[in-house]
Amino acid sequence: MPTKKEREHMDLVAQLGCFICRSPANLHHIRPKGTGIGRRSSHMEVIPLCYEHHQGKFSVHGSPKKFKAEYGTEKEMLEQVLEQVNLLRKQQDVFS
Repeated sequence: MPTKKEREHMDLVAQLGCFICRSPANLHHIRPKGTGIGRRSSHMEVIPLCYEHHQGKFSVHGSPKKFKAEYGTEKEMLEQVLEQVNLLRKQQDVFS
């Protein structure tokens, strides 16, 4: 169960829309190498992806090698997502 801080973070990430196409997004949890399929990584390490880019035919789960070749690694995407979330937080602070 995510903590309040994790839920707030995930809400901000979801607001960004799909990392690839900006459509409404679900959250993809990054899993470190060696982590089993049944274990989820941190709720702070999530990337917003629409269904097609998350679980569709050409997606992070459906075709991981092609997806990585086209869009970069999950860690690279995560770094960009975290930058965007930080900008969103700063904007929200200005208007609070």
